[in-house]
Amino acid sequence: MQHQLCWVRHIIRMSPSHLPRRLLYSELQEGRCSRGGQMKRFSDKVKLLLKKCQIPPGQLKALATDRLVWHDVCKDGLATFSINYDQEAEARCLRRHTISSPLTASLRCHICDRISASEFGLRSHLRIHNRPSSTS
Repeated sequence: MQHQLCWVRHIIRMSPSHLPRRLLYSELQEGRCSRGGQMKRFSDKVKLLLKKCQIPPGQLKALATDRLVWHDVCKDGLATFSINYDQEAEARCLRRHTISSPLTASLRCHICDRISASEFGLRSHLRIHNRPSSTS
């Protein structure tokens, strides 16, 4: 991400005639977008990167002109992103590994008291009890 932010600063400082700068600020001139989910444009990816690092897109040009200010903003943004990412990853992990007790009480087999993780699992398990026993 740090390299991407450095590249964005470099593009902002380019002259308007250079291709990367034109791509950053361009829109679709002719034709239409294709149906369905649209591919992300370069500017969309830059906006997402700035949002992740909590850098205001409206101040991008002003921040990118001063190298020291840009460096400090990027450093703070990357630190914030890292902390938020770690917290969100930990929360996702906890959500995956916690078992909700009220839900599991209703997903218990009435024949053998086996607890299933989902309704589909309980239905599949109950089919075992409905099979005719085969004796040879």
